[in-house]
Amino acid sequence: MTRHVVTRHAATRHAAHAIDTKYIRLIQQQQIELALVRAERDAALLERDLARARSNAAATLLDAVVESLRPYGFGRKRFLARIRRAARLIPNQGPESVQHALLYEGSNRILGRETLRPTPTGPT
Repeated sequence: MTRHVVTRHAATRHAAHAIDTKYIRLIQQQQIELALVRAERDAALLERDLARARSNAAATLLDAVVESLRPYGFGRKRFLARIRRAARLIPNQGPESVQHALLYEGSNRILGRETLRPTPTGPT
């Protein structure tokens, strides 16, 4: 009779272990899904921040152009002063730092200067 009781106890313990394992795997799967959702959210937030930074840079360039217009022409020194002042207020790190490159390229384009972009190699 003791042998029968031991087997029944082992079977119950095995069934409980199987249920525990099932729920542990379910929790692990949910944690993986949560991590993926968080990664997607972080990527979307970064893309939003970059888009906002690009928009701010374009607005800064446009404001500098408008403020540099004079009755008989365009004030290059005034334009550059506005761009430099705006660039000092932009952080050097993070998503907003992309504005530095955009202001540089945009101001060179407005002033008619060539930008220092690498030329593509290979067939065009």
